[in-house]
Amino acid sequence: MKLLLSLFLFLIAGCSTLPNSKQIKTEHGNFTYFLSGVKKPTVVLESGLGDDMTSWKPVINKLEEFSEVFTYNRAGFSGSNSENTIRNGKIIVKELKGLLKSTNLNPPYILVGHSLGGAYMELYAKTYPDEVAGVVLVDPNSSKYPEHCKREKLDYCDPPSSMPKWATLFFPSAVEGEIIGFSSTHSQVNAIENFPNVPLAVISATHRNENQTDKEKTSRELYVKMHKDLSKLSTKSKFITCDSCSHYIHRDDPDLVVNTIKWVLDEAETHKNTDKLLKAKNLSLATF
Repeated sequence: MKLLLSLFLFLIAGCSTLPNSKQIKTEHGNFTYFLSGVKKPTVVLESGLGDDMTSWKPVINKLEEFSEVFTYNRAGFSGSNSENTIRNGKIIVKELKGLLKSTNLNPPYILVGHSLGGAYMELYAKTYPDEVAGVVLVDPNSSKYPEHCKREKLDYCDPPSSMPKWATLFFPSAVEGEIIGFSSTHSQVNAIENFPNVPLAVISATHRNENQTDKEKTSRELYVKMHKDLSKLSTKSKFITCDSCSHYIHRDDPDLVVNTIKWVLDEAETHKNTDKLLKAKNLSLATF
């Protein structure tokens, strides 16, 4: 909860879009999106709770040098709205799938999610495994954290269920909707065990606050452990820590995030070529 409140204070400037953004109507509503670069597969950037597409600005210019990059504003932010009043992971994943289809961006994708956006990308990968070439989770929200937190008898284990009244003055109702849907998102992620065996990288912010209480320290250590566990969802994975980074790793160390995405892209290409060779070999053997 303390982290959430600090994020609200940081994001109080409001929401906006990136230059050359476009708007499109989908089966779920109208959405503003940004697309640049040309080389496939498309890197899909999903922002965290309370963030719009501009949170990815520090990394986009470097990413578009070697890949096609897509990001968007979820419903409720500048230029985006949805007919769906419920705001949880399942709904948001369905809206993103429809948006990608409407913009003629064909799978497979490299999914990149920050914070709660990481949970959304995990859910997307579990729901549509055949559409995923790789995944990068940037200091993601772990759906299994509350259970382990309670086991350790720590504080603030459950995700927030409502938004402070003062915050409603600065954020669209959709943000409150995502907070209300937080627990449902966790349940939806946990309900699907299988994760595609694709290149996966998890980056965890491990910067320590010297004024932390023992419980806060234990809580942060548990959060990092949950990140490490997330990296084990795939056998082709990498777990990365950033001791100098806050929760916004892509702002504090954009090169780290860019290089991690590039690693996943390279691994995905190797994985694709290996599959082609195996299929060709099996086809040749089948002719005898």
